Amino acid sequence: MGKKAVFFDIDGTLYNHEVGVPKSTIKGIRQLRENGHLAFISTGRARAMISQDLIDIGFDGILASCGCYVEYDGNVVYNIDLEKQIADNAISALKNNKVFCILEGQDYLYMDEEEFIDDKRSSIMMFKNKYREKIKPITGNEHSFNKITCRTYENSNFKEAYSIIEKDFDCICHSSEFIELVPKGFSKVKGIEAIIERLEIDIENTYAFGDSLNDIDMLTYVKYGVAMGNSSPEILDVVKYKTDNIENDGIYKGLKQFKLI
Repeated sequence: MGKKAVFFDIDGTLYNHEVGVPKSTIKGIRQLRENGHLAFISTGRARAMISQDLIDIGFDGILASCGCYVEYDGNVVYNIDLEKQIADNAISALKNNKVFCILEGQDYLYMDEEEFIDDKRSSIMMFKNKYREKIKPITGNEHSFNKITCRTYENSNFKEAYSIIEKDFDCICHSSEFIELVPKGFSKVKGIEAIIERLEIDIENTYAFGDSLNDIDMLTYVKYGVAMGNSSPEILDVVKYKTDNIENDGIYKGLKQFKLI
């Protein structure tokens, strides 16, 4: 049958804040690996944002920051650390146009909390409490990061900011307020390509599970892209294969569907 490589998004796929990681998901991934196949996290989250509890489920590697960081068997395959000139230009453009930004890297997250709008402060406090030991201020620090997450407000001018930096970044708009900036040409597909080339896995033996806009490229690139039942409509419209919601054992059922477990 041959060794298969299976790539899993985190938020809305492996995990959500209401149910955590379903026990059936943990069981399915461990059984998948016991059957001789490979399991990879493939997420928009930066490496610094992936908890050890999630890693301890058991994965062969991690693709983080929308393919800007790739790790296999505990070793870094590559890590796209933005050049200082590109980073400084992006920070300046976003701040000057009142776009709140979080710089996301392998080891740390950078943000200037005082720039967050007061009526949205509860969400930033939740973020800060979750990643407290990984957060540094943008101002006054040297930065090492892969991508940027933006939040906009009524007085933000993201369009103007992006016009200054679009030669260096691709834009993923999850909503009018929540936007990811990824280095030009990088996506989850880039990370998958690096893994399957390194391990000499044929594209015919690749699978992926996801639910959001930054998963579309991944789900349409692999041989068998599987949309979670809780996926955004844009995903459900273009992805051929589907499984149940995360809380209804979607991962486990999907692995069963393809006889991987």
